[in-house]
Amino acid sequence: MKHKIALEMVKAKLPEKRYKHSKRVAETAVKMAEIFKGDKNKCFLAGILHDFSKYDELGEMYQYVTKYKLDPELLSYKSAVLHGPIAAVKMREEYRVEDEEIYQAIMNHTSGRSHMSLNEKIIYVADYIEPKRSQPGVEAIRSLIFDDRNLDVAVYEITKANMQHLLSKDQPIYHKTLECLNYYNMIKE
Repeated sequence: MKHKIALEMVKAKLPEKRYKHSKRVAETAVKMAEIFKGDKNKCFLAGILHDFSKYDELGEMYQYVTKYKLDPELLSYKSAVLHGPIAAVKMREEYRVEDEEIYQAIMNHTSGRSHMSLNEKIIYVADYIEPKRSQPGVEAIRSLIFDDRNLDVAVYEITKANMQHLLSKDQPIYHKTLECLNYYNMIKE
């Protein structure tokens, strides 16, 4: 898929604020791909498309889980987790974005997972650190990326922060997120 087409699709579907966020994620992902030797084209496309299903109706998302035989545990989660896997499936099945790395980066940007590819990690982190994000601790993560050049520690710290946030709200934690935390805790430098 060409960048222009992806931008037009996202602009037509998402609210302006989310479209601008997606553009910033794509731009941040390209900068990170330059630093970490990722694929700039794949990172841009995954970044611009990652939130494509963010505002899809929940019932429709559940139908996609069943139709495309996604992890049935996803049915226990709402849009915050589901929109990544649903966007990935839509891109592959309906828009013929058949690149596996783009698919996995979109699929796992909401949860993370153990053993992420370089481009997956870039999208996971870029979504968290894009320039308009202001959550507590984001500057430390930006420093891990742009000063220390430590992507695995950034993945670990983001996952830990996300889990702490979910626990503080008494929300369930998807198994892939826990696996991500444990894996990157073991390999971080």
